[in-house]
Amino acid sequence: MELIWAKVLFTVIVFMSFLLVLLIVFNKRNKGNYNHAAHSIIDDPDTPEPAQIKPDNGAK
Repeated sequence: MELIWAKVLFTVIVFMSFLLVLLIVFNKRNKGNYNHAAHSIIDDPDTPEPAQIKPDNGAK
């Protein structure tokens, strides 16, 4: 019987932790930070040049 209560308590703690993570992620104060991080990847000017295909690389 004590093991069942431990499992229930563990499940409740994990579920509450999950809800806390959702609350933090979807908080409106963090929206600017997420937008900044998303746009910083797109606006990165330091993108590599496309690979040049060389005819002598062994490809047929």
